[in-house]
Amino acid sequence: MKRWLLVACLAVVPPLVHAHNAVAVGCESVQLVLDDRVTPGVLDRLWASGESVEASPAVLQLRGCSGEVLDTVTLEAPLARLDPTALRGAPAFTVLVTVDLTTAAGTYSGPLTRPFAVHGTRLQHVQARTVNGSQEPLVLALTGKAAWKKVRVGKKDHLIFVRSQFEDGQFTTSFRRYVPGPQGWSMRERSQPGLWESDGEFPLRRLFPSVPNNK
Repeated sequence: MKRWLLVACLAVVPPLVHAHNAVAVGCESVQLVLDDRVTPGVLDRLWASGESVEASPAVLQLRGCSGEVLDTVTLEAPLARLDPTALRGAPAFTVLVTVDLTTAAGTYSGPLTRPFAVHGTRLQHVQARTVNGSQEPLVLALTGKAAWKKVRVGKKDHLIFVRSQFEDGQFTTSFRRYVPGPQGWSMRERSQPGLWESDGEFPLRRLFPSVPNNK
């Protein structure tokens, strides 16, 4: 029901244009559609600045072989980017989409990246399986106290994510590794006391836990 509401809302917003953001899935494509007021120059100038922009939210679309819209996801803000390279080793065709949620103040806001997978005629936000078997959305933030990287390991792309949070009177830094496998994405996490900030060096890869049984 919510998805139909999102599609209906698109009919009443100003015209949207493609900002040369598309990734082919056979004869289909995943496309990022931006408001026509978000030109490439505006996108570059305002990205991660915290400045507001008077424009409609960005839209992620899955288009069929004849150009028809198969599925639509409306993002949270007008500024967004689509990684032109699909993730290697994912069980389904998967792309990274980043929406800029930076605010003018605070160190816990910034661009937010999520992987979206193509399943049939639908776009689905990727979930990751934790060590206890539960599933949680795979979300990667870039803020003053969080950062992530895509790293190639063999024939797969791993996503490693570091984040510091203030808890119980002290900072704790967590290190996560997300790995694709035949049954989906798996996540392992380790934490240690201390503060990490994104203006410093990104942590060494060995600090991130490995995920077994993902060959």
